[in-house]
Amino acid sequence: MPEITEDKASPSAPAWQEPWAADELEPRSACPVCGGTVRELLQRDLVDNAFFVAPGRWTLYRCARCRSAYLDPRPNAASIGKAYGVYYTHAVDEPRASSARPGTVRRLKMALTNGYVNSRYGTRRQPASGLGVWLAKLLPQRRQKRDAEFRYLPKPRPGQRLLDIGCGNGDFLLNARDAGWDVMGVDPDPKAVAAARQRGLTVSVGSIELFAGESDCFDAITLSHVLEHLHEPVQFIHAVHRLLKPGGVVFVDTPNIESRGARRWGRNWRGLETPRHLVLFSRAGLVGLLNAGGFDNVETKRRTAVRKSMYLGSLRMQLGKSPYDPVPARLPLPMRLRLWWPVIRVQDDEFLTFVAWKGGA
Repeated sequence: MPEITEDKASPSAPAWQEPWAADELEPRSACPVCGGTVRELLQRDLVDNAFFVAPGRWTLYRCARCRSAYLDPRPNAASIGKAYGVYYTHAVDEPRASSARPGTVRRLKMALTNGYVNSRYGTRRQPASGLGVWLAKLLPQRRQKRDAEFRYLPKPRPGQRLLDIGCGNGDFLLNARDAGWDVMGVDPDPKAVAAARQRGLTVSVGSIELFAGESDCFDAITLSHVLEHLHEPVQFIHAVHRLLKPGGVVFVDTPNIESRGARRWGRNWRGLETPRHLVLFSRAGLVGLLNAGGFDNVETKRRTAVRKSMYLGSLRMQLGKSPYDPVPARLPLPMRLRLWWPVIRVQDDEFLTFVAWKGGA
């Protein structure tokens, strides 16, 4: 991902009324995931209806081989920063005002949550109750939220190192450090890096290129919503594999172009985010990418709990608003009722979430 800038844009004067400069575009006729050249048109005239900052209209193709999707043409690496003029704030949330001691109900919830994460991830948070482990088995969606906060990683052994690429303000790194990992992060946004450093974290401006020439130096690498922003995901995954020690683990989370939401919302699906998302993976495409990069043991993690927020963001976009607009605050009742039905097929999940291991341990 590129460095974030401070340009502003308004939905009342959409940036896509102006074209992206022709000399800042590059063609991409072959799939950036698998190299396939047979494709079909998936969407045309896509615009930045998420942040209203990127100029241009865009065409999205689906690869016939791996079923992933990609932009052609796309912004080149030198110009893509224009698409990030308004983006996630990366600010550290201000602590809420509260009394010295939490109320009884809140303290009980904290104890149950801490009991689960202490047992599963190795933290030592207090208050804690062992009943949280059993409650997590009965409430899978709440367990998913906790697992996503720790990215499904194993408990670390003393001294094991973790790298978070695209770390933002360091929220996840704090959790990983609590679990016992020796953590560091990289992010292209200097303000995000500054916020993370204020929290006492070791974070640098940049991405994986900072580790050129290094190998076998991390026990875990996490990539949360990073791959879809990359011009060259194949080379990137090979570099991740190189940086991991034998037996090391990588966490990957990215929107699923074949999800139920992508089919339901079409050009207004929250996961498109044109043109920042240069490639949108299918399940087969992402598994193939990881396998080609040297990862043989790929384990799927389900994140069905995110459907509600993805659908609500998509609805707001369909209404011509930002996905972060406070209105509407809820989905229509018929849609809320449909969301009660479980997603049976993993192919229908909104996100592709995998944990994979490098062999040779």
